This record gives sequence, C-alpha cells and structure tokens, in this order.
Amino acid sequence: METLEDEIEYNEIQLELQKLLDEIDVIVLQEYEELLEIETKMLLSSAIVDGFILQKDGYTLPTSFGLKSKDADKAIGEALKKYIDRMNPLVEKYNLDSDEKRMEAFQDLDVDNVYDNDVEDFFDWIEDLDDFI
Repeated sequence: METLEDEIEYNEIQLELQKLLDEIDVIVLQEYEELLEIETKMLLSSAIVDGFILQKDGYTLPTSFGLKSKDADKAIGEALKKYIDRMNPLVEKYNLDSDEKRMEAFQDLDVDNVYDNDVEDFFDWIEDLDDFI
C-alpha cells in the first residue's frame, strides 16, 4: 500500500511543516475539536508569527491556546516549540532571512499531512504581518 510519503517528496522545510500538522491532527483526533475554531487558530498563528516568522527576541510560547484541557494546551505548546526549534537551524541553511520568506515557508499550501490537512486547517491565514507587530 502506498502512503502519502511515497507519493509526495517534500523538501526539508516542508517535512517540518508536515510533522507539525501531523502532531496537531493527533490532538484533534483526541476530541479537542476546538483546535478547528477561529479563536484557537488565531492564537496558534500568533505563536508561530512571534516565535518563528518575526523571531521576536525573548519570545516564549503561551501556556494556553484556549483549549478545554490543560494537557491539550501543553501538547499544542510542545508541538509548536518542536517546530520552531527544528526550523531555526533551517532559517540559515535555506536563506530564510526575511519575515516574508519565513511566512511563505510556513504557509506552504503544497504541504498536506497524512490526514490531508494543510496549514489553513489549523492556523489563521496570515495576510499582513503588520497585524501581529
């Protein structure tokens, strides 16, 4: 049986995004459907913008993302932290030296996870970074 990984070859940056989407999907499947609500998507997007795209000095992830369970909040925080930590070395390696390049890398709609979800399924679409500054 062919898997999604067999069908699509992602680059290193896309694989990190796919891993993040997979981790979030596992949490959604555990009955935390509020992850699909716009308020939660906005909180997740803010964390990615501040922690990865804008790379704000001294930024720390929030402890709550508006989920009904502290365990789910913690799992989301851990997934976001892992993504940011894995992406930071790739910023230099792949010349993601501007906010726009990092935003483009994150909002890659060519990346689907194993459940056929993309970044828009879990994050609010970022039109203008000025909304986050």
